[in-house]
Amino acid sequence: MRGVSAGRGAGFSLQRDFSPAFSTTSTLGFWKVGWSMMDSLMRAGVQVEGRTLPDRRGACVLSALVCVCIGLAWQVLTVHYNYGGNWTALFVTGSHFPVPRALASEHLYVLPNSVGYDGQMYHYVAHDPLMQRGFRDFIDNARLRYRRILLPALAFILAAGRQPAIDTSYIVSNLLFLFSGAWWLSRYLVLSEQSPALSILFVLVPAALISLDRLTVDLPLTALCIGAAYYAKIESRWRLYAVLVLAGLSRETGLVLTMAFCISRCAQHRFVQAALFSTAALPACLWYLFVDSRTSGLGVHWSNVTPLLGIVGTLIHPVQYPFSPAVNAIIVTEDYLTMAGIIVAAILAFSILRRNPFGYIEIAASLWPLARCFFPTPSGRTAARAGDSSLPF
Repeated sequence: MRGVSAGRGAGFSLQRDFSPAFSTTSTLGFWKVGWSMMDSLMRAGVQVEGRTLPDRRGACVLSALVCVCIGLAWQVLTVHYNYGGNWTALFVTGSHFPVPRALASEHLYVLPNSVGYDGQMYHYVAHDPLMQRGFRDFIDNARLRYRRILLPALAFILAAGRQPAIDTSYIVSNLLFLFSGAWWLSRYLVLSEQSPALSILFVLVPAALISLDRLTVDLPLTALCIGAAYYAKIESRWRLYAVLVLAGLSRETGLVLTMAFCISRCAQHRFVQAALFSTAALPACLWYLFVDSRTSGLGVHWSNVTPLLGIVGTLIHPVQYPFSPAVNAIIVTEDYLTMAGIIVAAILAFSILRRNPFGYIEIAASLWPLARCFFPTPSGRTAARAGDSSLPF
């Protein structure tokens, strides 16, 4: 990213470059205009189960914007106070992995004596989405990372392929998914006769928190899950189809949304629609074939696929961390809580499926924990990270 350096105050800074836009006067004016738009748009109505509910589209937009502002404010503060204004620190690049020479001009913030986090790998994917620059050699599991192409590809497209602009477009793309998730959630809340302002809390879901702090690809899939639920509820088929296509390209677990929809339609004897929507998985499958032809294995051992092996193994033999006994105990406790959360969420998912066995959302919410029961826990992976695949449900 051009102009970014590790020095304090250097590089791109929202606070410095856009401070006039966030002055007190302009901010108050923004809220007044926003509320005026909301009041005018609330006069429209939406039909739900034979009843006319206030559309509240303006309130939904405003809630989504507030959600994004909170997420962006967190990033501005953490970059300013923790990383000296260097926005590349959000990729959490570790010194244990070599950095491509082509990115030397970005002056990446590199954490010493650290393996970093997943965001550094997707950062490299965004710079080389078609594997033409050799960046895949710097990625720990190229096949797995490149399969999750949606966020890196969007960053590349928004930057028009210009390498110096990709880092900024990556951060913007992540915030776009935060807005989309909050928007879809607010629309769903309106249909449920709840306040759309509750969608502001979308910024606090685990996928949003980790994606804002470490620029992972968890947020796009979680947002798309909410979009799928909303479009299924209003029966907007082609928009739902588009969301299903994008979900498969965001993460391999996104294909669960397509699978669940097809199962629900088959259970209702709507076989033609099930066959039609099954094609939403084709773009992801074709992309996977392209990636597989240019990368090596996934690096995940599936030789001992036994139900609950990963969860039970983690509970019996927790990961030991290279910290003091007190810190290690705290982190292990968090891992236990993560596993407990997965189990409780699975129980809740199956309970709602029992009440509505043919429901699309109920089936999707049950398929994720069912698949998670068969996932092995990769060596050296924490329980918290092993639960990433369960974030959507």
